[in-house]
Amino acid sequence: MCACTLIRQDHVRVDLLPPRVNRLEAAAQAGFAACALDIRGFGLSRPDTADADTPYATGADAIADIADAGAWISACHGGARIGLVGRSRGRVTAARYALGPGRGRVAALALHAPIFGTYSAASHAVFADPDNPARPRPRGVFREVTPQAVRARWDARMPAGALWREEAVLDALVGASIADDTPGARAFRVPNGALLDLWECFNARPLYDPADLACPTLLVRGAADPTSTRADALALFDRLGAADRSHVEIAGGTHFLNAELRADTLFEAVHGVLRPRVRGC
Repeated sequence: MCACTLIRQDHVRVDLLPPRVNRLEAAAQAGFAACALDIRGFGLSRPDTADADTPYATGADAIADIADAGAWISACHGGARIGLVGRSRGRVTAARYALGPGRGRVAALALHAPIFGTYSAASHAVFADPDNPARPRPRGVFREVTPQAVRARWDARMPAGALWREEAVLDALVGASIADDTPGARAFRVPNGALLDLWECFNARPLYDPADLACPTLLVRGAADPTSTRADALALFDRLGAADRSHVEIAGGTHFLNAELRADTLFEAVHGVLRPRVRGC
């Protein structure tokens, strides 16, 4: 079996999702020795202590976690190079890992919903300090996310009348997120460290130089994703140093494509790129 690592920086462990949208199960059934990593502060990787005034789980923290997991997984497979999949904030840290401590260890890289470094006025307004728009809004360690907020954000990304999501999947996402954090609570916590990275990206300050990224790379996004935009994904694609690179858009999908009705198309695209490029597949 070929080694594949899913860098998970969403709000729920992939092993708890219904089978049809379970990325870990799909990868295993496709022949991968699949592992899903909860970066510190996500899933069950909750911190014991943290500075209350400092956003937790910064990009540097996440890259260190990926490096530890990547080294362990590679060692478990006789030093084999790995296939690496990044989604959400993991699309940035996975690329930075492949350029840094993971250079030479990543056989192929898949970035779902990539964000690179194109200015976004709408995102700038969300993240900016109201008293000084030139700097990010002050934030503590975590922010709390309610089930209502998840639904509202997801619904806002689908065209009116679109039925791209199963309600059971939404319920599973939110329920597992709360159970991982504080069972019985009305909301779950999300580390704010990722927002520091996004502030830079949405202000046209890329966090890495893709010209140095030489491993085979797939960029894949839902065509209706307003966060990972076509313009930004293509800007990244055009700057990639990898001769072996692909850009895929999947119609009928949003930023949450991995949990929507066309999730299987996303998984097939990712596996199709990793399978011939990772040893043992």
